[in-house]
Amino acid sequence: MKGFGEDVVHLTEFLEPNVPDPEMLARVGSEGWCLVTRDDRIRYRPAESAAIREHQVGAFFMGGKNLRRCQLIQQLVRNWPRMKELAAKTRRPFAFRVPPTGTTIKSIPLGD
Repeated sequence: MKGFGEDVVHLTEFLEPNVPDPEMLARVGSEGWCLVTRDDRIRYRPAESAAIREHQVGAFFMGGKNLRRCQLIQQLVRNWPRMKELAAKTRRPFAFRVPPTGTTIKSIPLGD
């Protein structure tokens, strides 16, 4: 998305590889960033779910397993305008699932 002029960062620009998820989520929240990830398990793990709430993280979980790189790029580009809209108007913390096809982004609960 950076190549399209969007204000985005990759976490490896600011954090060491393999940093624990709660630490990563704390950074995302403190910076006011939104998380875009394929790791749906984050929202089910107690420590990570708590970190999303505590640090007021907005998260977009990219749906679809085993998508090729080109398909992932298409998924993100197709849904980017709606993701930006939701990020701007939704109170944090939040979690949305971005579909692998189509553009119907749905709110999803954070696990406990």
